[in-house]
Amino acid sequence: IGLVVTGKIHWIGAGLAALIPLLKWVIVWGWRALPLLRMFGFSKQIPSQFRTKSLFVTINFASQDIDGEILTGTFEGKRLSELTIEELRLLADEWRENDKESFILLQSYILRTRDNSGFEGSSYSATKPDISELTQTEALEILGLDPDATKSQVQKAHKRLIQRLHPDRGGSDYLAAKINAAKDKLTSR
Repeated sequence: IGLVVTGKIHWIGAGLAALIPLLKWVIVWGWRALPLLRMFGFSKQIPSQFRTKSLFVTINFASQDIDGEILTGTFEGKRLSELTIEELRLLADEWRENDKESFILLQSYILRTRDNSGFEGSSYSATKPDISELTQTEALEILGLDPDATKSQVQKAHKRLIQRLHPDRGGSDYLAAKINAAKDKLTSR
């Protein structure tokens, strides 16, 4: 302050010099807040994808959207969101015996997005998927990760998905088992 008063330093230079400690504080606390911003969804999240013989489902946790494309059968090429509840029930009946994985994903879709009164089959329990059948690419798609993901990123993605799709929180046993299988596949590489 004395240099400004005596005229030996310009007041703008003195103001900028005073901002340096404040700038350091903003950088340090901003860096510390970055994980919190990611946790609350202020970062790019890749949607999780599940593919079965008859269905391709995408779940975006940032927007809470879930939808799928039917790959085979009567409604081939249509999206789940385009079908009525009656059509979804017909599809569930078709897949109940022939394609259990697609049936379980369809069941999860109906439970999350539609008024599921009268939807039968919620007592169906899936066995844990065999991770030897799960490919590296499928595991990465399920967890919404890139091929160069680290073990830490795999664990974080697993935790994020399990917290939202665990059976205790309205998810299904099948999806939780699939997420666990994907994590096991990627951490054992």
